[in-house]
Amino acid sequence: MSRTRIVIWSVIAFFVFLGGLWAFWPRAVLVDMTPISVGHMEVAITEEGEARVRDLFVVSSPAAGYLNRIEIDPGECVSAGETRLADIQSPAAAAHDVRTRAQLRAAAQSARAALQLADADVRMREAELESVLADRDRMQRLARTGTVSEQALERAEVSARSHLAAVAAARSAREVARFEIARADAALIPSGAPAREAIVGITSPVTGMVLRVLRDSEGPVAAGEPIIEIGQSSQIEIVVDVLSEDAVRVSEGTRVRIRGWGGPPQMGYVARVEPYAFTKISALGIEEQRTNVIVRFDKPMSGLGHGFRVRADIVLWDDEQVLRLPMSTVFKSAEGWTVYRVENGRAKQRVVQLGRMNGQLAEIIAGVSEDDTLILHPSSSLFDGVRVKARDYSSTAQERAIVTDTTFDVKIARKDPCDAAASAFEEQMTLDPAQLAGREQVSQGTERQRP
Repeated sequence: MSRTRIVIWSVIAFFVFLGGLWAFWPRAVLVDMTPISVGHMEVAITEEGEARVRDLFVVSSPAAGYLNRIEIDPGECVSAGETRLADIQSPAAAAHDVRTRAQLRAAAQSARAALQLADADVRMREAELESVLADRDRMQRLARTGTVSEQALERAEVSARSHLAAVAAARSAREVARFEIARADAALIPSGAPAREAIVGITSPVTGMVLRVLRDSEGPVAAGEPIIEIGQSSQIEIVVDVLSEDAVRVSEGTRVRIRGWGGPPQMGYVARVEPYAFTKISALGIEEQRTNVIVRFDKPMSGLGHGFRVRADIVLWDDEQVLRLPMSTVFKSAEGWTVYRVENGRAKQRVVQLGRMNGQLAEIIAGVSEDDTLILHPSSSLFDGVRVKARDYSSTAQERAIVTDTTFDVKIARKDPCDAAASAFEEQMTLDPAQLAGREQVSQGTERQRP
């Protein structure tokens, strides 16, 4: 083999060796990095809630009858004892089948025959009374002359009194027969038309706003049937059902942030934690014991209506100066909570001691310091000492900045027309496209993750 060929093959082998070395040389793992920061952190219980009027009045029918159509509409203002809400008439006569109607007609005819019999009895009793009275008068004249005895006179007076009572009883029986005829005729009144002269008016028991008309069409109603709901929309409170294990950590006066209702977040406070828990089936089909937490506001909350859905953050703890790290940087190992800290371009495992956690952030007690950089979402390709490199998001960040630079000013001004004491609710807030798309912007560390 010539010397030239040896040189050529040596060069080729050298380059093949360099290529293999480059191909199998360990490369740095691309990771997401985040520095440890000091800032605000809070621990909160986040649940859905429902707005309701504090004092809800349900107007019901005072008696069974026929309800006239209700002309009042939801949202109208009413005054206590002045605004007429509804009119109830006497109930219409019930419809009868053929057999029942025939029986009622026979009963009416029987009542008329009984009246004729009572009239005849009255005439007979009156005729007997006239005869008895004439005999008594004759006995009284003879008794004055001594022709008849005192016993005969007494018997004549007793007989007269007896016949007077018999006449009175016969006349009463005749009146009874007449009332029986009236009752039988009333039973035959045609069905369908209510008695227009008997009307019961229902007035508003309180001053406020009509929230809902439960029955606006005319028709028969039963006694106690709900008709209208009235309340003051300015007196709004929030009902939040929380897990019973979380409710024991909530006390009266705890601050609550209300959001997700269509306006800017509002701050309230816990007014009461109900002592009774109830069972509720979650979306996953799990039975949960929950308790209602009542949230109120220091000033009238305008814009919210009865039954509106909200999101409530019950703040259990917060601090402005907390050494914190994202929960996505920690994982469980045999030694406990562990993170990957970046040291000289390599990932180093460090065991950390954590304090309070809220699902997004964790308070650092020991293990790392403020100047350290941690790896987000550590994958299985990481191990202690492996070289790492931060991913480049510069192009994506520029595109995102172009979209999010545009802001929109939204002005909300609503007030309760039925409450003169409630001030107009007017807030100025700035929304970015993510908020307009329905995303809720929440301060970092508020949501509480559940399995």
